[in-house]
Amino acid sequence: MKKLIGKHLAVLGLVVVALTGCSKGFAGVSDYASDKYSLAPGEAYEMADGAGGEVPGDGQGAASGVVTAGEWNDIATWQFWGSLQNNKEWASHASYWRFFPYNFVYLELSGSDGSPAVGLKAVLSKDGNKVWEAVSDNTGHAVLWAGLFESTYAVGEGYSLEIDGKDYPEFEFTTLGSTAAVANKFTVASAKKDNAIDVAFIVDATGSMGDEIDFLKKDLEDIIKLVDEQCTAKVRTGCLFYRDEGDEYITRPSQFTTNLEDTKKFISKQEAAGGGDWPEAVHTALSEGLQSLNWSSDARSRVAFLVLDAPAHHEDAVIASCQKSIEQYAKMGIKIVPVSASGIDKACEYLLRSFALGTNGTYVFITNDSGVGGDHIEATVGEYQVEKLRDLIARLIIAYAK
Repeated sequence: MKKLIGKHLAVLGLVVVALTGCSKGFAGVSDYASDKYSLAPGEAYEMADGAGGEVPGDGQGAASGVVTAGEWNDIATWQFWGSLQNNKEWASHASYWRFFPYNFVYLELSGSDGSPAVGLKAVLSKDGNKVWEAVSDNTGHAVLWAGLFESTYAVGEGYSLEIDGKDYPEFEFTTLGSTAAVANKFTVASAKKDNAIDVAFIVDATGSMGDEIDFLKKDLEDIIKLVDEQCTAKVRTGCLFYRDEGDEYITRPSQFTTNLEDTKKFISKQEAAGGGDWPEAVHTALSEGLQSLNWSSDARSRVAFLVLDAPAHHEDAVIASCQKSIEQYAKMGIKIVPVSASGIDKACEYLLRSFALGTNGTYVFITNDSGVGGDHIEATVGEYQVEKLRDLIARLIIAYAK
């Protein structure tokens, strides 16, 4: 039985619930980078000392608020991501998955009154051909990638930028050599969006997730409740559980709804089974997450939490499908927030972080601090804060809904 140090989480000035917290430094980084970088997203909340609690061990049954996790945002800590590419082993993952998050245009859009310009379409083109499309999020930010799927891609002349149908000839790229993401700040016409947020949970339900899925189910149910209590925006939740080819099902969706009880009931009925080999139908889950769920085009924010412990199959058609889906998620303004469980390796971590980078999301990784599930590899990141997974995800949703 593991004893955790208790902390409390404040989100946007609201105390959500008690959580665990302990500072982690350079987990898995020694072989990749030597310099320290601060976790910028940590500035969004403060940690205060509080009472701790005991984590139930095996055989005591699943409970909410047990699974622990950390978060790392590669856009906010861009120089760190660039430093990782100097390591041959890490850099090889880019060619393996054919994801090369090296060059992008980072936008910071605001209206004439200084408020974030939300929901504006941005297009990056090269010699008249569209390269990437994105939508400004609830903070007015958007990320437009150049050559995300090409190893030899280099930025130069011939690029053009369009925001909400208007040309912006002067802008700057962020590259691997940049010390930080370069914000291109523009004052634009503020788009009017509903005070609503779509939140999807896309969950690997194969047998290898059995050691954690019962805890995750309890957490997901509580997350929905916490967000409903603390968030002023209209929240629609939806789910898609997935397995692999040859299993009882490949995907099992539950549509977005404002009736949060419907989503909770759907989650409570899901069990882990199937699988067999290590990779799972991640590409199908991503594709069906776009096609089967009724995303709102008017929502202020759209986010998909991808909870999994295994990568996609390493096949040309599968990789191409993942690339196409990531491009479409970005075009629709849907952030992907991968949540990695026990079982992933470094190649899978690279792929998941590429999903987050491509959609202006963030990376969440379950840690060993709770003692739940199998061993979790140390994420190749800088300093981060250990939180209860339930509270971390609730914090992110509330931040995306503000």
